[in-house]
Amino acid sequence: MTGHANHKGPTGWCRTLMGGALALSTLTAGSTAMAADPVTLKMWALVNENYPELIQTATEEFRKANPDVNVELESIPNEAYKTAIQVALVGSEPPDIFFNWSGEDAARLARSGLALDITDLGAEEGNYRNVLSEAWQQAFAVNGRQYGIPVDAVSKYFYYNTRFFDEHELKVPATFDQLLGLCGKVREIDPEMVPLPLGNSERWKLNHLITVINERVLGLDAVRADYALETADDEIFTNPDYEKAWGKVLAMQAADCFQDAPNATSPEVSRSLFSAEISPMIFCGTWCMSIFDKEGFTDYALFRFPPMTDGASDGSTNMVIPQGFQISAKSEHPAEAVKFASFLVTADMARLYAELRGAIPSNPEKVGEMDATEQFKWVAKDVGSLSESFSVLDVMLEAGVSEAYLDMGVEVLNGSKTPAEAMGVIRTAAVEGKKKLAAGQ
Repeated sequence: MTGHANHKGPTGWCRTLMGGALALSTLTAGSTAMAADPVTLKMWALVNENYPELIQTATEEFRKANPDVNVELESIPNEAYKTAIQVALVGSEPPDIFFNWSGEDAARLARSGLALDITDLGAEEGNYRNVLSEAWQQAFAVNGRQYGIPVDAVSKYFYYNTRFFDEHELKVPATFDQLLGLCGKVREIDPEMVPLPLGNSERWKLNHLITVINERVLGLDAVRADYALETADDEIFTNPDYEKAWGKVLAMQAADCFQDAPNATSPEVSRSLFSAEISPMIFCGTWCMSIFDKEGFTDYALFRFPPMTDGASDGSTNMVIPQGFQISAKSEHPAEAVKFASFLVTADMARLYAELRGAIPSNPEKVGEMDATEQFKWVAKDVGSLSESFSVLDVMLEAGVSEAYLDMGVEVLNGSKTPAEAMGVIRTAAVEGKKKLAAGQ
């Protein structure tokens, strides 16, 4: 379950944009311009490493066949984005194209009429439905209709410093108990060293952790009905193993895996502790590969969150989150918006996307041609070997339940709520969420 191989350094997706885009001009040959009059598409996305350069390159290539279409990208930090996009979409000037995660976040916008049904536009010649597999297209499907274009998927792994592990003869943990023991061994080596920094100032880092821990403790079959809010009001989220899962987080805290005050630490700071080799491990997304490589730290490998000896999961699963773009229902240029978003999943753009972002592209046609790092190759192979995948709680759950889980993570870490109290809050939110869904909200 580890990805320890010969490390090639920060080449791969950290190559120059020009090198990554050599073949892009072939994509637009023979196309016709979309708009008779100049069109500017507003595009919103998260603040991400290399993303402005990626969209700039895509826009330049797209304009070779569509000279009257320009794209203006606005990048917004993760936590602020979730609120900003909701406000913008109900306003008078929403973005034409906007980033979103698949799952309930996207489905809610479809149900409320804020995201455009792009089923027919997506099927037009050259657009995404002629390129992507049916499985990928289902990521943004609601009631058999398409409401988004999946561009990539991200996953979560433990990263570890291979040089540190080799020097101190540490082994990758095969079980959760071994992970706790590993934290203890790191503290024995250096009592001041944080084995596994956790930057939860934006709440989502622990949310990712509890997502996987829930699966490792309860198994997917036990959580499906609760997550979908299909369980009876007096039974929803009452399985005592949900409290047990929070207990595993507290066990990591008690084992000194984390630093002091994780709720006051930003994701960027915790990530830097690892890349600066101050901490030997971190639980981080697949997007972290390109960040670490760009920062010049390549002596790392990865392993999945290990199974629990007292849990229902065998560890052959992992969190995988498809993400992509939706089109505002208020866009004055829906055809152009779908055309540009579809351009992002053509073979050469998907390859460039993977190179620059370290993401798993929805169109894998040319991934084999990448000069990828050994870590990226390992991740791509591992994701392909999973027995099943699952999304993250903060985009999978109904909005109120998602917020409750995010808030309770902070409370549990602070010690201001017990696992039982936290689940009481989550159950109340779930019952309210069921009422909202029943009312069509």
